[in-house]
Amino acid sequence: MNIRLSKPQAIERYCPEIEKLITREGKAVDISGDTWRLPYSVRDNSTLNFTKIINPEIREALKDHVAEQLKRISTHAGYVAYQDVWREVLRYWGSPASKVDSESHLIDLFETAINRARSRKRLWAMYRPIQWYIWSADNKAEYGFSETYAQELEALELPGNPKGEAVRMEDPESGPLHKSLELPLLINALKSDDGRTLEHLQQRVVVALSIAFGRNPANLTFLRESDFERLAPLGDDPCYIIRMPRIKKRFVNPRDDLLVEYLDPHFGAMIEQLIEISKLVPLSFANRAFVIPEKRPLLINRNGNKAAILSKDIDNVFNLTSSDISRLLSAFVKRHNIISPLTGELMCVTPRRLRYTLATGLAAEGISKRELARILDHTDTQHVHVYFEMAGRIVEHLDKATAKGFSKYLNFFNGRLIDSDEDAVNGERGDKHLIFIDEQNPTDQADIGVCGESSVCHLDPPYSCYLCPKFQPYRHANHEHVLECLLAGREERLKKYDNARLGIQLDEVIAAVAQVAKLCEEGGRNV
Repeated sequence: MNIRLSKPQAIERYCPEIEKLITREGKAVDISGDTWRLPYSVRDNSTLNFTKIINPEIREALKDHVAEQLKRISTHAGYVAYQDVWREVLRYWGSPASKVDSESHLIDLFETAINRARSRKRLWAMYRPIQWYIWSADNKAEYGFSETYAQELEALELPGNPKGEAVRMEDPESGPLHKSLELPLLINALKSDDGRTLEHLQQRVVVALSIAFGRNPANLTFLRESDFERLAPLGDDPCYIIRMPRIKKRFVNPRDDLLVEYLDPHFGAMIEQLIEISKLVPLSFANRAFVIPEKRPLLINRNGNKAAILSKDIDNVFNLTSSDISRLLSAFVKRHNIISPLTGELMCVTPRRLRYTLATGLAAEGISKRELARILDHTDTQHVHVYFEMAGRIVEHLDKATAKGFSKYLNFFNGRLIDSDEDAVNGERGDKHLIFIDEQNPTDQADIGVCGESSVCHLDPPYSCYLCPKFQPYRHANHEHVLECLLAGREERLKKYDNARLGIQLDEVIAAVAQVAKLCEEGGRNV
């Protein structure tokens, strides 16, 4: 029998005959057994298996608490309550020693879990288990929960989740991507990618949106085709917007509030291509066709979302999960074989790392805390302080050997080495010959090559020339000296201005010059 809890205050809390629970989001969950399938489509597996809990009374206490979280707070709250209690405490239940009652055994488990978490410096992970014990002592004391011990737990001071720790540690595997040694590789691969399959287009769009907005992957899973819009008519300069679903904002559903963001035209064109290909994929489930853009996910899960299917969450049955978003990022890196100069291995790119990268980059550029909080979709500025702490520390010092070592991965030089003016396009034109002048010593000048551009060049010679495919550097020129001058100038900027942005604005040029110097050192090859 299905019962809708329209008046929960008039019904005894979660009595046995109730088979359905309505979550705060308005979704039905069958709670008649020990296996609950939650309508939580952002997870690969949102099934809660209470049969793993050995003691039947403890099992019922946890079921009641999870049900209360699902109904009063959110599906996410119920899901993580179960996961944390199981992971930190109940999976260690085992068989109590003889003559040890359940109440004492549970207290022993909690004491052990607290000591274990404290030794691992993750005492914050005990927050939800402790909240479960306190709630159960108030509501289910007869199941083996001590009110006295609950008071002790309530007095325990827990540190907050160490947000931003990966940012502070500058971890090459989990912190922000390096602004000039790693991020450009990802962007260049994105610009050059010409994959036309649905999988490749999804990879491209996920990379683009993650770079542009730094959103959590769950935000992307709830996007619909109708959230994307081209404002300018065809033929004009394109202007795109995307309405980004918001999560963790106390709204009942992520799509109850959408934040309008402007899109880079290049990224907007990628989404247009994805939608065109996605139209070829028919979507239907339970005799319901998903045809109109308001119902079709922007990022389609052709295999169906297992959690949504099992929980009969029809609206989200073709949503990707958060781990699908991470998988698309990793697959893009692997497909383009993007090697990090810092690790010498495939670059580790995750939604969280790209969020850190966007935030630290904007902080280094001098953005205000309030504006950064808005861009990251935080409700206040308390969570963005770490990015400003790191803003001046995200640039390491470079020497010539390091720059040369990085250059083989970065490949910023795409021009052609020449031996003389006779080999060069425009070699006979004096106005196309390029001279390097040391900023610190203007009398120190050197011929470095020839510009192969036939029309007017709008670059800033000679620095930007090393990044131009039309640049033809002399094989015999002293590019080592150019590199040394640039590195010295970089260090001077860092010392003088204490500003990360000024320190990294020449890094791509430095890498390109290092690449040219290394090619000349090795005998040179024409590119």
